Amino acid sequence: SMRTRSVQALVATLLLAGCGTQAGVASTVGDTQISDGQVGDVVQELQTQVQAIPGGQFDEKAATKQAITSLTRHAILDGVAAKEGFTVTQGDVDSFLNGIISEQYKGDRVAFESAIATQSAIPASQISLAARDQLVYNKLMEKIAPGVTDQTQMSTAFSTYLGGFEKTTPVTISPRYGTWNVFALGPTPDDLSFVPAVLGAGSGSTAP
Repeated sequence: SMRTRSVQALVATLLLAGCGTQAGVASTVGDTQISDGQVGDVVQELQTQVQAIPGGQFDEKAATKQAITSLTRHAILDGVAAKEGFTVTQGDVDSFLNGIISEQYKGDRVAFESAIATQSAIPASQISLAARDQLVYNKLMEKIAPGVTDQTQMSTAFSTYLGGFEKTTPVTISPRYGTWNVFALGPTPDDLSFVPAVLGAGSGSTAP
């Protein structure tokens, strides 16, 4: 049975100075570079998808911030998976997503993708990456905070871990995108109602 549960974003504060990024580079995670072009492609895909949804409203600024956050977060969690030896297969990702689509969207993948696009500014091509990130995060929490369900404690454990991770895998964001705190990674409730929040939906209202 599904339980409704409020999901607070789990925010680890990383001080992201823009030093070290080159022209055309949106962010770097260790040796991985995320280009302005990659960010632009995600934003463009989202715009096309949202504008095809009746009543869909596209916010370029929010879409850009979400795109660079998601791409950078994915690079970090890829690094975490490699460092910790975590394996997440495409089968794991498909099973995770299919469970959500079945339980919350009556098996309607298009409705699910539309909800993620409009609520979370995540286009369809990025959903599998976001799901993989969640599964890597779940494995990390099982390792560094086993049995912990308190979100504040989970946030603290994750922040501490990322602080150590960043010493060996520096993270930079180009000043073109501003300097802000990234990594709202969701906690791990045992129901499926958390997914849009984990994939980036804010709980607050958006200003017009």
